Amino acid sequence: PTRWQRLPTGVVQPTGWLRTQAKLQADSLTSHLPRFWPEIANTSWLGGDADTDGGLHESTPYWLNGAVPLALQLGDDTFLQTVQRYIDGILTRQRADGWLGPDTDPADFWSRYDVILAFAQLHESLPAGSPLAQRLASASVRFFDAMSARMASGVQLQVWSTARAHDLIWAVHYFADALAAADPTAEAKLLAFAAQVKAGAFDWHGGWFDNSSFPMDSVPAEAANLYTHGVNQAQAVKHGAVWGRQSGNLSEGVEQSWHAWDTLMRHHGQPHGVFAADEHLGGRMPSRGSELCLVVEAMWSLELLAQASTTDSQAKRALDALETVAFNALPGGLSADLWSHNYLQFPNAYQAVEGQTDHVWVLDGPDSAMYGLAPQYECCTANFHQGYPKLIAHMYFLEPQANAVVSAIWAPSKLSLPSLAGG
Repeated sequence: PTRWQRLPTGVVQPTGWLRTQAKLQADSLTSHLPRFWPEIANTSWLGGDADTDGGLHESTPYWLNGAVPLALQLGDDTFLQTVQRYIDGILTRQRADGWLGPDTDPADFWSRYDVILAFAQLHESLPAGSPLAQRLASASVRFFDAMSARMASGVQLQVWSTARAHDLIWAVHYFADALAAADPTAEAKLLAFAAQVKAGAFDWHGGWFDNSSFPMDSVPAEAANLYTHGVNQAQAVKHGAVWGRQSGNLSEGVEQSWHAWDTLMRHHGQPHGVFAADEHLGGRMPSRGSELCLVVEAMWSLELLAQASTTDSQAKRALDALETVAFNALPGGLSADLWSHNYLQFPNAYQAVEGQTDHVWVLDGPDSAMYGLAPQYECCTANFHQGYPKLIAHMYFLEPQANAVVSAIWAPSKLSLPSLAGG
């Protein structure tokens, strides 16, 4: 186990300006996308024909990964009912073999990862043994079995599924911990599955961040690939901290995650706290952009790195980096009313308008800097919702060895721990 332990989603609630910001988000795009945006309103996850961009089915999972914690933290019953309608629809449509969601590509494991993350966050908010908690855990384990069988048959992790495998491993570890007391055999089975996923995952340390192939300057269009992709880099930062729990060497894992972050910031870091990657790594020129998905994924990696840190100084460093991103880069990617966002933000830019045909960024289109519903690709429209809720969820940790609650992020909030800390 890590020295610090996460608190169940919903135990930490925002107050003051942070609640105003969270409520603003809940009352704008996060709650309204299911009403009008086809990617959510007519999603293939509930039998519709949308949410199929690029052959993936990631928009609804992205949205749930942020909508679930936000609804729980605000205690918004109406919003929570909407979220639960999607959760129930996905659970009801689970196939007999355990597969979740549309199955248009046998190797598209990635589109399931964020659904399982949403399940985990909802599960930890529920009373142990409650019907919905049991249903969520059972559905997750059945999916893990289906994925394991599919991998064993020769369908291996590819593309997004291999680059982002540690997101799924985190969720597998969550359910292994949650089920361990009641069924130790379930824990062993889930850890074996996590090892199977790890074996198919890209080696971000040896194959990239600690390798001479890592680009130390902006990546030209002809050299762009899966591993120069900015969002993959942001998600990969967590790889060592996540796997270190199971490897038996958490200190080494944390160091690998720090090496990843330091390498990115040394060669591509920007003043607002994240690295430049206007689709792919962009170097240190402050006119190069950073994608909004990159921002929120970097935040979650840093939150997990803070939790996994083995010393206070390591944790402080992660939290300092997290605050810089959360209070600079995240607001920079969102409009003041949270009804729109940009795809790319730039530390050294004076305009955010459509149709910039003469632009310095390399691969993204001329509308990437403007604020809108989906100004470049649709991923950020679905994915930005996790930024503030996961920040709120990681503002406190438990430190069992010290019988202490750790206040990690300084922002207005309230915390109720009668069942966890004795009242």
